[in-house]
Amino acid sequence: MYKFKPFVFTINETQSKKRPKPRSGHRIVCDRKNLYSYGGFNPCILDRDPDMINDRIWRSSKPLFKEIWKFNFVTQEWKLLPGRDNMPNELASNAVILRGNTLMVHGGTGVPFGHTCSNHLYMYDVNSGKIYKVSPKGDLPEPLYGQALIYHELYLYTVGGTTGYEYTCDIYRFDLRTHFWESVYICSGKDQSEPIGRYRHELAFDGKLIYVLGGGTATDSFGFAEIPAFDLETKKWIVLNTFGDNNDNTFPQPRRCHGSVQYTDDKTGITSVVISGGYNGDNHIFSDVWRLDLNHLQWTCLRKCRLPRPVYFHSAALTPEGCMYTFGGIIKENDKIVRTAAVYCVWLTIPKLSEMCWQALIYYYPDIGHRSQDELLNMGIPLKFVQRVL
Repeated sequence: MYKFKPFVFTINETQSKKRPKPRSGHRIVCDRKNLYSYGGFNPCILDRDPDMINDRIWRSSKPLFKEIWKFNFVTQEWKLLPGRDNMPNELASNAVILRGNTLMVHGGTGVPFGHTCSNHLYMYDVNSGKIYKVSPKGDLPEPLYGQALIYHELYLYTVGGTTGYEYTCDIYRFDLRTHFWESVYICSGKDQSEPIGRYRHELAFDGKLIYVLGGGTATDSFGFAEIPAFDLETKKWIVLNTFGDNNDNTFPQPRRCHGSVQYTDDKTGITSVVISGGYNGDNHIFSDVWRLDLNHLQWTCLRKCRLPRPVYFHSAALTPEGCMYTFGGIIKENDKIVRTAAVYCVWLTIPKLSEMCWQALIYYYPDIGHRSQDELLNMGIPLKFVQRVL
């Protein structure tokens, strides 16, 4: 019998003959229909790998992936999208946002890390496969990787990142209407509230404050008891003291290269951010999952909701209905560091009853994604669900 189980991770098995290779340093985003994976890195794929030996683009970009993959939630199948020839060479630790049908990709690094970095912004149409580099104006940010992005009122805000040698928490914004870059805040060290420079952090946003969650440098990782936040109205940094878990007053341990998603509860209006996994820089990989209530700055450890394996340099994304997906990353296997291509999902919210019914229907009819739209409509399935099928 199908049972809806919130806060329980499940693995998504795929029947695709062609699927992404294990990777790290990639980024994923979600909409209602699909998960999209951009770029990534794997130095352990052999030249004689039968899936890659005839791949002309891979031979020129290895160990980085010039790839954008699509994973459909109904069919559980992967599809490699077109446009690979026009992708940039900086394909690790980019910042990626999905708006409508457009992937917005900023920054990133080639190999060796930091040797070539990017400050370019690329737009990729997931429907047509067309990708182009935006011609920018104004005061461009430095070429970096490991930065983070948010979208607000037709602006993209980029925070932090590294050249591979220096780390920053500078903030720039890009006007999507005029293609104009401008600096919002340049850290000078004069204000004690300025955060330490970092990369592979994550951001949360409540419409006024940009919260910087974790991250680190080559040697350090930053914690979560105190969170740097930037006020877009006053254009000043502040330091917020958070509250530990109600059970034992603990906080997430310092980490970088973790996953992060954000959602707002329609009933309570409370905005929450959920972090998962990560690495502390001292040989410890995390599998824990924590939720931060941004309204009250309260941390909660979701103790029954743990990643199936400790992982870092993975990526996480949330569907509009409240299901979090994670893909890829670095794990330990038999005391060896390896990369994975596993896809896991977990419900972080209780969706509408119609959504639960749709999930049950997929469970009982696993071939539903291979039926025609007319057939599905004739079965009485609402159009909004039929449109999620490839």
